[in-house]
Amino acid sequence: MDTPETAPDTERAGRRRRKISSDQLVFFNRQLASMVRMNFPLPLGLKSLAKEVQDDPAFYNLVADVQGDLDQGVPLQDALEKQAEFPPLYVEILRAGEATGNLASVLDDLARYSETMDNVRRRIKEAITYPLLVGALSLLMILVVLLFVVPQFEQVIRARMGSHATASLPLASRLVFGVSWFVRTWAISIPLGIVAGIGLFFLIRRFRRAGADFEQFMFKIPAFGPVFEKATLLKVCRSLGDLLRNGVSMVESLALTARVAGNNKVRETLNEMKRDVENGERISRRLDIVPVFPETMRWKLQMAEDRGILEEALDELSRQFQEELEMVSSRIIRIIGPIFIAIIAGIVGLIIIACYLPVFQLMAGPVK
Repeated sequence: MDTPETAPDTERAGRRRRKISSDQLVFFNRQLASMVRMNFPLPLGLKSLAKEVQDDPAFYNLVADVQGDLDQGVPLQDALEKQAEFPPLYVEILRAGEATGNLASVLDDLARYSETMDNVRRRIKEAITYPLLVGALSLLMILVVLLFVVPQFEQVIRARMGSHATASLPLASRLVFGVSWFVRTWAISIPLGIVAGIGLFFLIRRFRRAGADFEQFMFKIPAFGPVFEKATLLKVCRSLGDLLRNGVSMVESLALTARVAGNNKVRETLNEMKRDVENGERISRRLDIVPVFPETMRWKLQMAEDRGILEEALDELSRQFQEELEMVSSRIIRIIGPIFIAIIAGIVGLIIIACYLPVFQLMAGPVK
């Protein structure tokens, strides 16, 4: 059997990933689990399921492909392994469950695993998208003021004060008019700069060392850092716990978990743990040497390994990190909106005041 570190087989690598939602994968797992529990023939069950989902071509083709392989006598885990939608971790858990005769329970676990990973992605997306959207709208509002409102003020003021009266304008007004001129002159550079920044972000992530440093930096970003950290820890604990609970060996479990960790530093630590286990060491040894994980998590895993309850500890940590992820992401959504509104109101207010200062100056008397 191929180990988790070998390249995917040619057939799997050649398959193009279909656009299957996580909800559809959860539904697929639940249906399979139900068929197995009732001891129904899977090929016939999947044929019926394919008819039910035929309005969705991608989902239909996935179910039909698996059903076709089962009709030809291919084992379930091998049939699913051919499909790019099912990651190696999924297939290994399924393989272990089929070997122990606990397939229905394993499929339910996989459905819950898919739901957990979907929740992680959703929470990260919510925590990032909402502030970005509010920030973009705030920036757009400021640009509208600088591009259209401020020039009108400037035109009226210069018409009344004369083109050579710039030096007599209040400093705040000169600054605002200067920024407005810069934005109007270099307006095309702003979107280009944003695109370049996004491109640089993805370029940095392609380089292993720079990407690892950047990921550690993301963990330290105020407000957002805890979201990335909790999401990574939740993925690690849930993946490793599910693998071990369903009979996958510690070495394979660590290797597979490293592949889904989503963080280079954590991935390297898990691979080092795998090598330690292969050499007869305990996983807690590496926890002390490379303190990537929080102190309480390291202590709990060390205690659990001493008592032989590692799977239970990982499940408990998964629940803990899931609750913390939901809490910190909700806090960001709750707090960021009012903060951005206050900032944008303050900036626009200062711009308007700066524009009106020359008006007040004109009302006070002629410029000398």
